Amino acid sequence: MAIRKAKPEEQEGMAMIAASAFFDDEMLGDLIHPHRHQYPDDMHLWWLKRIKKGWDDPSNHFLVSTTTDTHGGEEEIAAWAQWVRKGANVQKEKLAVGSDAQPELPESRAADPEYEDALERAYKSFGHEWSGQRAECWDIAWLATAPSFQGRGHGKALMQWGISRGVEEGVALSVIAAKGKDGFYNKLGYTVPSGRACDGEDNPLSGRVIGGHFWWYESHLQPSAGS
Repeated sequence: MAIRKAKPEEQEGMAMIAASAFFDDEMLGDLIHPHRHQYPDDMHLWWLKRIKKGWDDPSNHFLVSTTTDTHGGEEEIAAWAQWVRKGANVQKEKLAVGSDAQPELPESRAADPEYEDALERAYKSFGHEWSGQRAECWDIAWLATAPSFQGRGHGKALMQWGISRGVEEGVALSVIAAKGKDGFYNKLGYTVPSGRACDGEDNPLSGRVIGGHFWWYESHLQPSAGS
């Protein structure tokens, strides 16, 4: 396998991988896309919109893990990830670039209009997690592996890309784990819990999503004086 930067022409393929990987997910499937069985070809539009919107944001790093077909020798994307470098300096770069344009895409018939933006609306309930000593960090926003390539190490390799940078820079790393994925991230070093992204009185995900645990990778950080 090989890890490299994603190309603009690969955006739709990445979105389709995410749609298949999260088809049965409690939030991305059941809650946000309740009509996905009737309109399965529309589900990828949710990811495509967000990939396109964040593509030119300097804080986002879109990566793919590829494999080569043993017969034809053609490269195939097995998984992709969106790593986000959070911090004051990156925020200044983001404001300078200006990445708030809304991509024009067809309306997704698979989505529920009431919950299509639930994750964005929920941010105010957990955005405080990235503050204080954790304001500077690497966050894994998305990690999606095509079902036919799951269990082959592609997701782990994409995770190691960001972990190595966090360790090198001496900053924390964060992840919001989907239901059933806590163990995967725990084995990679994300062992410090700090609540759930689905809690909060005004959180649209509250009571509707079981997963969403916040985990931090901080084992490489030196404790501050007096701690």
